[in-house]
Amino acid sequence: MHRREVMGGSIWCEVPELGLVEFPPAIQRHFQHYQQTGKKDKEAGGQLFWKYADDGHILVGAITGPRPTDKRSRTGYKADHKQEQLEIDHFYGEGLYLLGDWHTHPEPVASPSSSDVAAIKEIYLSSKNPGSGLLLAIVGTRPLEEGLSLSWCNDRVVPIALAGAAGSKA
Repeated sequence: MHRREVMGGSIWCEVPELGLVEFPPAIQRHFQHYQQTGKKDKEAGGQLFWKYADDGHILVGAITGPRPTDKRSRTGYKADHKQEQLEIDHFYGEGLYLLGDWHTHPEPVASPSSSDVAAIKEIYLSSKNPGSGLLLAIVGTRPLEEGLSLSWCNDRVVPIALAGAAGSKA
């Protein structure tokens, strides 16, 4: 299991083959904005992009979605793949690289469904340059420290579990 913790307003996790990854408050606010806390709220999602922070760790520097052309329901989300490719091209031009995907679930503590696992594996396997893997973030309805599911995905899916107390960067 890999660890995830909160420090200085950021959520940090240790990702296999990448190292320390920071989700700063701006990214968390985007997640929180789309949490499915109302009975009619639809799933939302998008992509996560990273860059190196000044001290060398991975910083989630941009988030996209949901888009008007995505297919959304209470318990389903399908991204507009053409728009996703445009986002990848745009952020690459700004020095940001695809880290993975995010979406919401209408459950307190999110966990990837079998269709989520199949979808992220397909994205990884069909990508021209997926690197060592992709991060899958699923946002539940509880506060992010409890309800956010993170998984590292390539030919397998490895959960990144909360560990340790808030207060110190790995």
